[in-house]
Amino acid sequence: MKKNLLFVSFVLTFLTFSATSILSADEFSEADANKDGVVSKEEFNTYLSVGTVTLPPALVQSLSDAAAALAKDDLAGYKKHLPIILESVKQTTGAVRATLLPLSERLVPGNDLKTARKPFEPFSNAAANFVLAQPAAKRQAKVFQCPMSPVLGVGRWIQKDNPKLQNPFFGSQMLACGNELK
Repeated sequence: MKKNLLFVSFVLTFLTFSATSILSADEFSEADANKDGVVSKEEFNTYLSVGTVTLPPALVQSLSDAAAALAKDDLAGYKKHLPIILESVKQTTGAVRATLLPLSERLVPGNDLKTARKPFEPFSNAAANFVLAQPAAKRQAKVFQCPMSPVLGVGRWIQKDNPKLQNPFFGSQMLACGNELK
């Protein structure tokens, strides 16, 4: 009975999120699947089961800081925030842990920005979806979206301290590409 209730809850959460999501699984590039730490289309669909939970403040801040570093093309800055992100994810529970832990395990510091950004995008998307699941007045940070991100086609990220859009997926090449999601 408990397993059935848990499964029904999971399915309802997934369907609710899927109906409101701007990102669809079809926008995930199969050519990028399972290379350089990027999740497959099937794995990504599994991780999109988002409930109305709050991310730990340390995770929101470190993810925002990491995105800001990537937006500035600052690989060293990104590497500085990566251990905090990984540790914050390990301390989560429930849907947040089930969703973000497998994606966080694929985050790599990388020797270049492209290598660092590639697995960051699916992780950032999933974390941003948790923030978007909250009522707008209770959100911990702003969420922005790029309509042409390199891995998923549509990429989301969290910005806490800077109200001006700064795209971490393209950095200085397309810093202002995207829009805020309300």
